[in-house]
Amino acid sequence: MMRRILLIPITAACFLCGCSRMQPEQRPDEVVKVEFRLPDSYGVQSGGVTKAEDDLGPDNWHDMPDMNISLLPVGSTLWLTYARQSEDGYGKPELQGYVVGTNTGGFNTLYPCTSTLGSDGKMHINSDEIGSPLYLEAGTYKFKMISPAYPIGQDLSMQVNNGMFFYSTDGRYKETSALPIEIDLENTTGGAQYIKLNPIISQVARFDFTISKGKGVHTLEPLEAGIEISGLQDPGEDGITYNWCSEHISDTLEMRYGDKRSWANIPGEELKTESDGSITGEIGVLPTFALDYSIIILINIAVNGVPTQYMTLLNSMILLHAHTYSIKWEISVEEGVISVVTWQNQSWSTDLKPDKTTLEHEYNSLHTPSL
Repeated sequence: MMRRILLIPITAACFLCGCSRMQPEQRPDEVVKVEFRLPDSYGVQSGGVTKAEDDLGPDNWHDMPDMNISLLPVGSTLWLTYARQSEDGYGKPELQGYVVGTNTGGFNTLYPCTSTLGSDGKMHINSDEIGSPLYLEAGTYKFKMISPAYPIGQDLSMQVNNGMFFYSTDGRYKETSALPIEIDLENTTGGAQYIKLNPIISQVARFDFTISKGKGVHTLEPLEAGIEISGLQDPGEDGITYNWCSEHISDTLEMRYGDKRSWANIPGEELKTESDGSITGEIGVLPTFALDYSIIILINIAVNGVPTQYMTLLNSMILLHAHTYSIKWEISVEEGVISVVTWQNQSWSTDLKPDKTTLEHEYNSLHTPSL
């Protein structure tokens, strides 16, 4: 669902592909322009993540998972909040939208964008319209981020659901937490203070599918229904409210118990056919505690032109945020019977790979199951 770091003054915004209008820059007295270097993001990889606790903080962070780190690609949007410290703690967070663009040097950078209050009562980012630079008074601030910049409530909460990918600041880990940053009127370069914030981390689990051709298979074609996954965390009718910019660690996107009635789908048109004829796809799902339930995966695919449906059960699973769950199948045709190589659920730190056993499957007419 997709990178180099260099920040240039906002006057170079004409080089940003897709941004069409820029507001005049004016510097009020006793403030400094703040520019943000493109943040890193922790991708979904294997590693240990535990549930958030109320007493987490500078002296009690969780260990950071062993993950790959990358930069947000061009065109990515993000919301950023900033809150100033006072004697009573940090004040109310203020919201600013940004988009990742390029300049003439081929490097990626962040540009501020305008936002609009929609008829749904939520803020929507205008990624094609450059906004004014951010000016802040001297003091200590905390900055938090979430990407992509989905519509966001006026209380800064966001509704999230299965099928979404998103990354955010996360106070469970020192490497991804919002640390105090000092804004100093004298600490400037070219009239601006440049800040590189801690990386953001994926808040969902990811399923990564590969379906490859085995003996006797000449073509694999995804059908319209694609890949369907049921038995996931139920987010409710309107999704789960994610208070991503809260100072309370208990507001971290939680893994709930029960309510595993939700499902997600990768439509056939979103599945990719690789050069070797294999079919690949990926999808983000909410963290799910399914030790007492089965996660059901339906694959709708045409094998040598014959519409076929396969079903796989994942038993005793816990889907953790920032983890990838890779599932690989090899489909074969032997003596006119379509079979699929089964796979075994190994450790979460490895791919789920096929074993040597095959299961025979009858030809099935394509249908959408009742979930």
